[in-house]
Parts: sequence; C-alpha cells; structure tokens
Amino acid sequence: MVRHRVRAIVWVIVWVIVGGSTLLAPPARAAEVTRSVTAFDADDTFDLNLTATWTHEARRADVNNELETAAGASVVRDLKYAETRDVLNLRADFGILWDVGFHIQAPLVLDDSSTLSYDGPLVNSGNSLAVADQIVPSSGNFQSPTRRGFESLGLGLNWAVFNQRRDDTKPTWTLGFDAFLDVFKDQRYDPANPNGNTAVGLGYHQLVWSTWISKRFRYFDPYFGATYMLPIRTNGSIFQDEGGGQTDVNPQQIATVTIGIEQIAWENPRGDQRVTVELRGFAQEHFSGRGYSELWQPLSGNPSCTLAGTNGQQCRPSLDIGMDAQGNPKPSPYPGVSSIDAYGSFGGDLGLNVQVGRYIRFRGLFGVTLDMPHLITDASAGVDTNGDGRVDSTNPKEANPLYRESIDLPGRRFKVEESRDYRLLIEGSLMF
Repeated sequence: MVRHRVRAIVWVIVWVIVGGSTLLAPPARAAEVTRSVTAFDADDTFDLNLTATWTHEARRADVNNELETAAGASVVRDLKYAETRDVLNLRADFGILWDVGFHIQAPLVLDDSSTLSYDGPLVNSGNSLAVADQIVPSSGNFQSPTRRGFESLGLGLNWAVFNQRRDDTKPTWTLGFDAFLDVFKDQRYDPANPNGNTAVGLGYHQLVWSTWISKRFRYFDPYFGATYMLPIRTNGSIFQDEGGGQTDVNPQQIATVTIGIEQIAWENPRGDQRVTVELRGFAQEHFSGRGYSELWQPLSGNPSCTLAGTNGQQCRPSLDIGMDAQGNPKPSPYPGVSSIDAYGSFGGDLGLNVQVGRYIRFRGLFGVTLDMPHLITDASAGVDTNGDGRVDSTNPKEANPLYRESIDLPGRRFKVEESRDYRLLIEGSLMF
C-alpha cells in the first residue's frame, strides 16, 4: 500500500513538472519584427547579429494608355511589362546601449532586368501609342540592360522602449530610424548606349521612420507596425528642379501599415529553439511625385541628341524637344522619371521562422503585392502665375519644362493596371 502511494506521489510530481510546465506560458520571446539587440546587461555585455537576406521578385503589369474619342475617354491595351529582381541584403546589428542597437546594411542587387512587349495579337505598330511616340521600337519589344551593384548604404538605430522578455506584463515596442544613403552610382538609361550604365543607385537618400509592437500570448504573437519613407534627392541626380512651372520635383513618399501574427508551432525554451508560422498583411500608400515607372528606361532620351539629328542622334520630336526663353525649340532630352499619381498597394506574406539554437536562425517568406491602377505620366502643363486662368506654354515662368503633350495630355497618358509582384525571401542570421 505504501509503495503504491509513493508511486502515485511520484507520478503527480512528474506530471506537475513535465505536463504542468507545458501549460504555463514559456518565457516571452518577441516576434521577428520586434527582435532587438542590447548591450551592458549583467549576463550579456554585447550583442552582435549578422544577417543575410536574399529576395527574389517577379513583377508583371499592363501598361495601357488613354484614348479620347467622340464617344468619350477609355483605356486601351498597349504593352506588357515583366521584371525580375534579385537582391542580397547584408546587415550587421550591434548592441550599443540597454535595448538600443545600431545597424549597418547594404542591399546588393544581383540582377535586375525588365522587358516590354505588345499586349496581345491585336496590338501592333499601327495602333500602339508607345510606338507612335518612339518610346519603344516598332517591334514592340524593349529589353533593359541587366543592372547590378550596391543600391545604397543603410545606417540605422533601433530602440526597444518596452521589452516583453524583461517585463512580461508589457508588449515589445520598438522605435527605429534608418537612413539609406545614395552613395553609389545612380542608374541612367541612354538609348544610344543601352549598356553604358548598369548601376542601381536611386538618385535620392531615403529617411525611414518605423515603429513595431508585438505581444506574446502563449502560442500566438500578434504584431503591428508602421513605416514612413521620406526621399531626399541628391545633387546631380536624375531628379532635378528644371525651374519654370515645374510642379513635381521630388520622388514619391511611401507610408506602410502592417499587421501580422506568428503562431508558435514548436518551442524548446531551454535550448533557445522554436518554429513559428508567420502570416502578415500590409497596406501601402505611394504619394504623388516623380518616380521610376515601368516606362522610365524607354522614356529616357539621348543626352547628346540634336535637332538636326547629326550622326543619327536626332531628338524625338514628341519627347526630347523643349523651348528656350525666346520660345525657340531646343534639345531637351526627357529624363525618364515621370510624374506618377498617388496609388495604394496591398499584399501579404506567409512563411516560417526557425531558430535552431541560441546562435542561428532562419526565415522564409513568400508574398504577393497588388498595386492599384494609376497614371505614370501625369505632369501638369505648368502654373498660372498671372492669374489669367490659363498656362502660357510660351512663358518660361509658367510652362512646365518636363510637360509633354504626347504622354501627359489627358487622352494620351499611360496607365499601369493589373500590377502584381511575387516575391520569395530567405534569411539567415548568426547571433552572438
């Protein structure tokens, strides 16, 4: 009888230790988006994380144009756009203070190329506005150069205002600031020398503010985040203020809101091991401004073109000719970047996060982004400076030097529709 009682007590103790421990919430560990480094902790003097992230993107879109007829305005099919892009982002995070980290990163573009072609058998050189305006060849096919190189140099700070690992009554809340500096060669396109520039620099710095918050609830870790990107154009870049009545000068600003959740599929807290399934969705607003549209490369004019067309370098009449102060025509090669209307993007990602142990983790996500239809050539004719109710195209103070009737006039503008972006992200980190 005593032996049975002792055995029963032993089984109760085992159940409490093993089974009961699985019922209790394990030590809180932040979601991947709120992961942070620290320094000067009693048991952890200095954190160092080294991360490599490979992203593959495949983008598809329809580039259509407006058509103004007696029956009214409509949008007709013109071109199909396709782009593939592979980027390897290299990042190092250093703990510098208690829950404060500094990081440096450099996105290396391994491959970026795009094509344009007729949108179906009914589109040809006889009815394509892109061909009529000498944007693409009469064959309807355009192949961009393959671009490679570092896009920018990123420097940033991240502060975990609250950290659930330190105080499980509070969520993990981080504030971040990043500066992506345009210190590498900017991308350009010259139709006379298509492969002369294969750089990927954007021509502007990016200042990014971000905030993320997550709260672990047993087997679920929901999170929310918001980011805002402010571009600052650089001297000598493709984004220049030409003066006069130019209204759009700066690149587009971008604001993003993200909501997601990690479901803890398996966890071994003692071994710093876990597997989580991540699902997230986001909404993004691209504010109106100038940008690299699907047509930016074929829209770019030859910087050495002339009115007479010496040695075959003739300026395209509808795109590369402007007016001087006396109202006479002059070479004015189109810069490629155009005025793009504001539009929204919506998308999501699904994937796995695997922490092998204290020092190694992996992450894999697959996602899709859909862009709302938007105009990509929509510059205004200029500004009315004398209040007479119209813009005088012969007045250099009123006329927009980047306005082109062939692409910016209502009824001739280009519009992107059915835009979708598929991406695969694979990430690995070493954590010391």
